[in-house]
Amino acid sequence: MRKLFKNLTAIGLSVTMVVGTASMASAAVAKGTDVSNGKAWTSYSIHTREDNGVWEDKLIGAGQKYQNKENTYKSYGEDAKITTQTSSSFTMNVVSTGWSAKWTPKGDVGQSNPWGVTADKVVNVERGRYYTISFKIKSTLKNEIMKSQDKKDAKGNVIKDSEGKAMGENVGTGKYNYVKHIHFKAFDNTDKDGAALNLSNVKATIGGKSVLSSTKDFSPFVALDSQNTADDGYVTVSADVKIPSLRSEYQKKKAQPTLGIKFAFGAFLKEYIDESDMSGTIDVKDFKITAGIQSPSQVKISKVKAKKKAMVVKYKKASKAKKYEVQYSLKKNFKKSKVKTTKKAKITIKKLKSGKKYYVRVRGFFMNGKTKVYGPYSAKKVVKIK
Repeated sequence: MRKLFKNLTAIGLSVTMVVGTASMASAAVAKGTDVSNGKAWTSYSIHTREDNGVWEDKLIGAGQKYQNKENTYKSYGEDAKITTQTSSSFTMNVVSTGWSAKWTPKGDVGQSNPWGVTADKVVNVERGRYYTISFKIKSTLKNEIMKSQDKKDAKGNVIKDSEGKAMGENVGTGKYNYVKHIHFKAFDNTDKDGAALNLSNVKATIGGKSVLSSTKDFSPFVALDSQNTADDGYVTVSADVKIPSLRSEYQKKKAQPTLGIKFAFGAFLKEYIDESDMSGTIDVKDFKITAGIQSPSQVKISKVKAKKKAMVVKYKKASKAKKYEVQYSLKKNFKKSKVKTTKKAKITIKKLKSGKKYYVRVRGFFMNGKTKVYGPYSAKKVVKIK
């Protein structure tokens, strides 16, 4: 088992910075609109102190120093900053992707710190709408692969700390690494933990080959190889995201919902041990967040009437819905439910059990090619069958 930085103080640094905007709700934009246009990028690293030095001061207080050459096992190195940018591009100069992760007493990595170097932006969005995130990204990052060994004095004796434990140091192997895995996410920028939204149809290719992967803790990963010259070195990335439809589900205190996009460029020490302390540049270009289709609005049930072994469900039609799914069940959690589909705003459901309580809810949908695009369910109603 490798013992890199085995004496590093364990500090959990998986915090996501929260950036928000406050404004009145805007009118719906046309399909195909780039909603990220005009929105600036924000870069962050521990050493450049965009968080007023909160993280860096914690590391210093724990006895860790920035790029301390004498005791490298106590050195962190997250240092990077955006040097040029437009709303659709940026260049980040990376001095070091860093070391400040959480280590177990045995010396293996217990937690990565990808958020030690980040770039993000916040855009206005509409609830219930689909968006496509797309960009091209290129890296010149590289590093010398290190190995860990006991630190020795001039006579070859192992140097020990005040507790009698052997002190470690990292030394170069003469071998170089050119691959850096990066992570990106779409998230609720008003949530203190930066709650991620689900991404779908994620693609990342260069030279016609996929460089997309995932691990237990992170998805998606995009592998950037600074020696890959295909497509001028740029990886083409795209992903879809849907903003939750209901205000109660997403930023309920905000009339104008927003969406955050965050790149994590810090060291994934647990997942990719040889990708730490990398330096170079990261270039992003052709970045867009394109407005797509709008899902149907929420259905409102106006009346549920019980009949003999049947019920009649009436509801108001939802905007953009072409058909409706009426779901009913004997259980309030809708387990073992049944579904009826109709184009009308009224349906009679027969062959029900007399004297039983049924729960019912309705949602609208339309077809987008071969895919059903659903709106949110109505509030559930309960009725006792005659």
